[in-house]
Amino acid sequence: PTTDLNLVTDPFTAEDKEWLGQRLDARLAPLVERAYGIARGAIRANDIFVVRYDANEGQPNLRKHTDSAHLSFNVLLNDEFEGGGTRFHNRIDESYIDIFPEVGEILLSHAHILHEGMATTKGTRYILVGFDQIDEKDPLTGESTGLSLFASWLNFCWAQIRFREGWEDGLKRRRKRNRNDGGSLGGDDIESDWRENRYVTSLFSDLDSYMTKFLDRFAPFRSARLVKSEFHDEYIAVMDRAMEQRKQMEEAMGVSRSRATGYSSWFKGQQIHLDVFGSYVKSWRERTIAEDKFKDETL
Repeated sequence: PTTDLNLVTDPFTAEDKEWLGQRLDARLAPLVERAYGIARGAIRANDIFVVRYDANEGQPNLRKHTDSAHLSFNVLLNDEFEGGGTRFHNRIDESYIDIFPEVGEILLSHAHILHEGMATTKGTRYILVGFDQIDEKDPLTGESTGLSLFASWLNFCWAQIRFREGWEDGLKRRRKRNRNDGGSLGGDDIESDWRENRYVTSLFSDLDSYMTKFLDRFAPFRSARLVKSEFHDEYIAVMDRAMEQRKQMEEAMGVSRSRATGYSSWFKGQQIHLDVFGSYVKSWRERTIAEDKFKDETL
């Protein structure tokens, strides 16, 4: 594994999270909304962390993998290194695309694209990484997020990830039951939870597999630079100004911040497992250990 520091469980201050949250609200959420047609309130980071790749100490690269989310993003934080970058692999023809962002640029992609962190050959490379879930409801409060049916169950990419979550949830439930009662993992009690039924989990697994192959074949990924380097400062200024105007208008109207009013969840909803319908199942071990940090009102 890489050397990671999570923004909630590791020693980042409330000011750090507030600073980052403001910029994600102003710059990332509108980008996701415009590029993918996803309501801003539907975005929930399930993990945000700083990663270190080191050419001499620790780990210089990360081998091929996919991320456990709907969308992934990373932001390059420094340039005192050589090498690095992200390589995206086509599973059909084994071609690939290498991306080398500039400092401060965000690389945004479907999380299930096969990719790798290319080797840092000199110095130390730091990136900010986020795994974003797209929720039709907040899994902790049940609050609607405003996600449309066309951006969820009628969206092949979104549904594929949700079926994968249903499959993983079912396997965990069956393994837990097996440990508790000493029964066979393959057996199914007629009174057991349908989510752990072997036929249901097999169906979810097949749907995930076939939908992945379909997307790889008929919707191959491509790369596009949305903002040219010479327009970075102007673009950021416009985005920040738009967010400030929105806040002023909402304050005058008495609108409070929530997912239903179009604000993403960057910290409070991290590190949780969901079932196929997006309902809370359990917390990650890391969150369970540091649960008090997720109850902080500053989140």
